[in-house]
Amino acid sequence: MKTQSLLQLSPGPIRSRLLRDLILLVAFTVGLLVMINVLLIDDIKHDLAGTRIDNATAMVRDEVRNLLLPVQQQLLIVRDGLAGANLEPTDEQDLTERLVPTLAHIPQIAGTVDASADGQEYFLRRDGDGWLTRVRQKGDRSQSHLSHWNANLLRKDQQADRFNEDPRTRPWFNQALAHPDRVVWSPPYVFASLRVPGVTASIAWKQGKQMRVTAFDVTLQTIVKAIDRLDITPEGQGFLFSGSGGVFIPPPPDERSSSSDRHGEGFFSALSRLGGPLQFDAVAAWKAAGQPTQDLIRFHSGGEDWWGGFRPLTSDLEGVWIGVTVPVSATITILQNRWHIILLTALGILAASLSLAMLVVRRYSRQLRDLPKLTINRRHPDQDLRELIASGEGPHLEFKSTMRMNLHNKTPGKEIELAWLKGVAAFLNTEGGILLIGVADDGTPLGLEADKFENEDKCQLHFKNLLNQHLGAEYAHSVRFFLLDFEGLRIGAVECERADAPAILRDDKKRELFIIRNGPSNIELPLSRALKYIRSRF
Repeated sequence: MKTQSLLQLSPGPIRSRLLRDLILLVAFTVGLLVMINVLLIDDIKHDLAGTRIDNATAMVRDEVRNLLLPVQQQLLIVRDGLAGANLEPTDEQDLTERLVPTLAHIPQIAGTVDASADGQEYFLRRDGDGWLTRVRQKGDRSQSHLSHWNANLLRKDQQADRFNEDPRTRPWFNQALAHPDRVVWSPPYVFASLRVPGVTASIAWKQGKQMRVTAFDVTLQTIVKAIDRLDITPEGQGFLFSGSGGVFIPPPPDERSSSSDRHGEGFFSALSRLGGPLQFDAVAAWKAAGQPTQDLIRFHSGGEDWWGGFRPLTSDLEGVWIGVTVPVSATITILQNRWHIILLTALGILAASLSLAMLVVRRYSRQLRDLPKLTINRRHPDQDLRELIASGEGPHLEFKSTMRMNLHNKTPGKEIELAWLKGVAAFLNTEGGILLIGVADDGTPLGLEADKFENEDKCQLHFKNLLNQHLGAEYAHSVRFFLLDFEGLRIGAVECERADAPAILRDDKKRELFIIRNGPSNIELPLSRALKYIRSRF
């Protein structure tokens, strides 16, 4: 069955009905969009938070990488210089004079180490206005000594070092040996000399037959200060943590003496600090979610819901990670601040849709007026019937004087019934139409009194029986028969839609006829033409 106009049975010209249909369609579309936005508000907030966190994380990573890139570049320069000068880790004076300018001009480097595979080590770091060096001789149990230097690189004193750790046992040394001639970064750990957490960039290289490792130390506090200088968001925070879940954050004053949850000075386990500062709750939620590298995580901390984004600083997932948090309320604020934009956009869409609807109605109103009328307003049929009868018979309209009575001999006749049944079959096989029974060929209203039905129910039943007998009950949904009052007469109206399947008419001789509408006439097609027509139309 063809789709009917939403307001097909309402009065008024087709232009008005079409306009109202288009308005309803626009209103339905806008309402549907509003409903979808309401249902997907969490997704919208997630996307807004994801965008803010992605931007903030990218900004933090760029800042940290810009901080660490000069360290890597200078490490390669120092390595080449040491290799060219053929210096040993025990050449304390020469190494100090060579390396102090590096630490003086690149403040993010907290210390430098040069160690060899036989256990020799040279270490340099700042010491107030001067410098401190530590030198270890080769061997497994060798002693080391400390030297203090003034700003002019004059040695002030030298003493034995109580700290005597073999450099070959340290992670940064073995990591560099595993990837020679490549700069590698260590996971966060506590520096033995400074007793503060940090990361080490190291490179292994070969001098003669022996491997050497040169390294620069960078404290996490230096990286955090660089992050703190960034304007992430008014409410958001950025922080550092390790792949194992250790968060770098100063402990509260009343817990500075406690060491139960320390991984070293400044390191705390997020798993043992649930319900504590925001960073601990964020990392705990990250570990509970399986340590994702891209997904956004929603968690609760301090009586508020938060979004968290977590990215590794390097390719080593056990190394340093960057965390960024933004409160969920911030995304709601964004939506509230943009409500006028959303409203103006919706109004603009609605105005454009209405303008387009009016343009369509205006552009095609003439063509719409020329469309055939295939329905009659049953509540107020006079105007429709008057227009139909005045237009005369055509491709979509046919008149029949009676349903069963032959007006010439005043007796019922099968040929009369078959005549209007052919019209119904023709409309079904073509484009549909209206058959008016009780109207003469010239348009004169006659009514159905000549058919002499006992009552209207008998008339309705007679029509139904003939339709089922000669066409089939399966076409009942495509044919509607009803009685209408017109100028004091009772007229039968048959509305026919285009059928979904060929309608075959069976006459009294059991012949099967295929009939189509051609202008104001019904044409019976022979078998060959009927088959061709059916293949092209159904």
